[in-house]
Amino acid sequence: MRKSQWCKPLVLGVMLMAGQVLFAQELKDDKGYKEKLASIESKLKSGDLANALQSIEETLERYPKGAEVYYAKSLLYAQARNFEVALPAAEEAVKIAPENILYNNHLLELYKSKGDFDSAVQLLDDFIKTQPDNPQVYREKIMMQHAGKKSEDALKTYDETKAKFGETDTLDVLKAEILMDLDRTKEANDLLQTWRKKKSPIRQVYSTLSYIMMDQNKPKEALDVLEEGLLTTKDDLLYMDMADANMALKKSPQAFENIKKSFQSNTVNFIDKHRVMMSLVNNNKDFSKDQLQDLANVLVLKHPRMPDSHMFKGDILWMRGELDQAKSLYLTTVTMNPQHVEAWRKLINVELAANQLDEAIVDGNEALRNNPNNVIITYFVGVAYMMKKDTENARLYLERALDQSANENDFVKSMVYGGLGDLYHEIKMESASEVAYDEAIKLDSNNVTVLNNAAYYLALQKKDLEKAAEYSRRSNELEPSSGTFQDTYAWVLFQQGKYQEALPWIEKAIKNSEPSGVLFEHYGDILFKVGKNKEAVKQWEKALTMADGSSIDKEKLKKKISEKKYIE
Repeated sequence: MRKSQWCKPLVLGVMLMAGQVLFAQELKDDKGYKEKLASIESKLKSGDLANALQSIEETLERYPKGAEVYYAKSLLYAQARNFEVALPAAEEAVKIAPENILYNNHLLELYKSKGDFDSAVQLLDDFIKTQPDNPQVYREKIMMQHAGKKSEDALKTYDETKAKFGETDTLDVLKAEILMDLDRTKEANDLLQTWRKKKSPIRQVYSTLSYIMMDQNKPKEALDVLEEGLLTTKDDLLYMDMADANMALKKSPQAFENIKKSFQSNTVNFIDKHRVMMSLVNNNKDFSKDQLQDLANVLVLKHPRMPDSHMFKGDILWMRGELDQAKSLYLTTVTMNPQHVEAWRKLINVELAANQLDEAIVDGNEALRNNPNNVIITYFVGVAYMMKKDTENARLYLERALDQSANENDFVKSMVYGGLGDLYHEIKMESASEVAYDEAIKLDSNNVTVLNNAAYYLALQKKDLEKAAEYSRRSNELEPSSGTFQDTYAWVLFQQGKYQEALPWIEKAIKNSEPSGVLFEHYGDILFKVGKNKEAVKQWEKALTMADGSSIDKEKLKKKISEKKYIE
């Protein structure tokens, strides 16, 4: 589904009034109230949120008509995604000062974030009574009616707005989007073609027309419209639409240049560049790592004060296997914004990948100081301790993560339960381990790591082999190229006595994995069971050369080699 041209993200600040305090009429001469506001703002600027919130509550108790304070309270709780507190505080601010555009706009964004479009429309209707000559409010009402699945009402409001303020390209683009969503594409096209002929100076005329043409599988015509629009509007954001058209035309070099030009532009907002870069980092199929690195470098150059610029550059370096440089970029990101949980997560993961376990623990605890009780960070500190074989601290952090995870999504809960399953197996709490794995799989049936580990440990115990086979089979369906998962399935089949079935799976595993002593020992065991004794001994001999530092029982392996037979 296309992204609406007019949809604005919920962007919240921590200043009371974007750097200035506009006092409520009845409190404007109250010196005590002014001092309270100044104190709150000072605490916010210094990052002392706990005391700022306490001051807000104390101020509201003394000044229950303090609209500015309700607004500040709402902003803070909205930033924490606590809309149950943020929403009534914003409503109170608007109730006290219904004419205040800032308060109304903030409350509108909260309604939009909750999907409460009926309340948004009612808010706009009330505001129109105080500002009947503001065309933007009417346009916002049209958008909210359409978002609330009341498109015919939106078109009626469009007619009223046009009658009151006259015909405009901005208003007609809005109508065109509604018509497109109602599958009345021809009407939308005709409406916008009129503005194209008039050489409208707004980008949305051309980008919306290009979308219509792309939807009709006419990328060449879309590109023509966009090039025309770029000449007319000088709006560099059109380069991003041009990239889509060029990709549809199988012209990836031109598409890359389009994206790069938009990134180099001083007029394209960082949030638009962020959206594109996020997509490329997570879902890129068209550009090389060198090209992605080029884009990331441009972002850092053009937006050096934006933490995510540095994080994206770190992401590309990580993809390229340059872990030290990636780590440096993630450190820059969290230094700029210590509340950037995703950057902390990536920093700790790079350190885990580099086996820098002590550094992962130190950075993880620093992350928790800045983001108390964060479940994901707590989990990764537990993982670092587990990799370090410090099972006592690993258990402390992983169980703490579980205790704190009540409000997390099922994916995160599954991750935590999976970590506990690994840990409990390590400390010989097999029943608890099995329960944790089962809970993880119940929460996320596609958690391939848990599916694999649960299956492997059941196979080692020769327990519930049917369940082990089901888990392992599912992990291989989800990731058919994983040598680790193929080895597990081969071993489960071996324990079931299905030796002929196990053989092709162990051979796939060897093809798709880094060589390891465990893998070659499994291969030898399976070969012996299918009657290939000489080949089995060769594989056991390979396994022995790689046994140091592994979990292999060297004495038993030597006995297999000397006696030329499988030993239980």
